[in-house]
This record gives sequence, structure tokens and C-alpha cells, in this order.
Amino acid sequence: MTNSLRRLLVLVAVLLSCLFTASVYGVDSAAEKDSRIGSDAALPHIKKYVEQLPLVPGENYECTMEDIRNVVDLAAEIHINVFEIIDCFYRLIEPRNIRITILGEHLRQMQNEYDLGGKRVLAILALEKLERLETGAKLVPGQEALDLFLTEPYETYIEIGTAIYEDRAGFKKISPCLFDEAYGITVKKFFIKSPLVKLELFAPGKGAIYIKAISRPKKWNLDVVTYK
Repeated sequence: MTNSLRRLLVLVAVLLSCLFTASVYGVDSAAEKDSRIGSDAALPHIKKYVEQLPLVPGENYECTMEDIRNVVDLAAEIHINVFEIIDCFYRLIEPRNIRITILGEHLRQMQNEYDLGGKRVLAILALEKLERLETGAKLVPGQEALDLFLTEPYETYIEIGTAIYEDRAGFKKISPCLFDEAYGITVKKFFIKSPLVKLELFAPGKGAIYIKAISRPKKWNLDVVTYK
């Protein structure tokens, strides 16, 4: 057997082994990439949608029920989660000095048609008690990059501990794939209570929550929006 033939047989064996492993574990790299595209890849899609809205620089636009349905439907189509939607919106409207408001009631109604990401996403968003969500440019003193206004203080379990929300909470800074300088949110685990620091979207469909008193972040899937 020549060296060339031997190398060819080894290469064929390696390729067959890879194909077998992929079939056993359901690995399809192209499909995996397509299933969760993340904020960066979603941005052009969200931009096309945002350009259709009657947004005016220097003003706060309150999204209608139809607006919310359209963007949630788009999220389900391109496979992004709620926080990736907010991330994209912020990137597009903050530089234009625009702010938007989304009513919690509209988001809750969307649950009749869509899964907004399961209990984990809904807990972090405090959707059960959410009156409204505001994000974008800071048009008046006191506004932050992402403000969550709740009907009352709220406690919910988020797997790293119990999150305790004041009736106003959120993040003071947002940059691509990062919700930073959290405020109004404390996490209680056993006898420790510590402020939530930030939420990082470290990969498409995945997030990491950082707590001040805990050295390592809690990483998990932040499921994408899906049709029911």
C-alpha cells in the first residue's frame, strides 16, 4: 500500500467518524448557527422593522399592540430572545435620541400566541408585575437605559437565587450584548443578599447574570421567542 493511499484511507475514516458522531448527537453546525442568531445578526432585521415606525428624535414613542405583535412575530421568525430584541432596539434608537415605551399588558397578551422564552426569561423581565418598559435615549433627568416600572415590589426565583425587585428597576447602561449597572434588583441566596450587577448576552440565545457577592456568573439559555 502506497503512502498516498494510506493517507487517503485515514482521511476517509476520520470523515466517516465525524459524520457518525454528528448523527448520534444530532449535531448540525449550520442548523445550530441558524437556530439562534443573536443580536448582531438580528440587527439588520430589526432595523428594517424600526424604520417603519413613526419615531421622532427627542420624543418617547409608545408602542401599540400591533407594533408589539409584529416585533414578537419577527423575533420568532429569526430566532432571538426578548433581551436580544431590546439590545437591537437600543442600538438603533439611542443614537437617534429616541425612547420607546412597551406596556407590560401588551407583552402579557402576547403569551396567548407566543412563548416569550419560558419561566426564566419572564422572571428576569418581571413580566408578571410589569407595568411598562422604557428603553433608549435619556430624554429627561432620571431616565436610565432600561427602566422597568412594576405595579408593586416583586420577588421571583431565577435559579441563582430569589430576585427582589423594587417597583422601579433596570439597567443604567446598555452596550452591545451587555445590560450593565443594574439598579433596583437584589438577589437573595441562603443568608446572602447582594445586588445584581449585569446581564451579559455572551452567545446567541444565552445569558450570564452577575451578582456582586458571587464570584462566578450564572450562565444559562435565555430561550428565543417561539410560536405556540
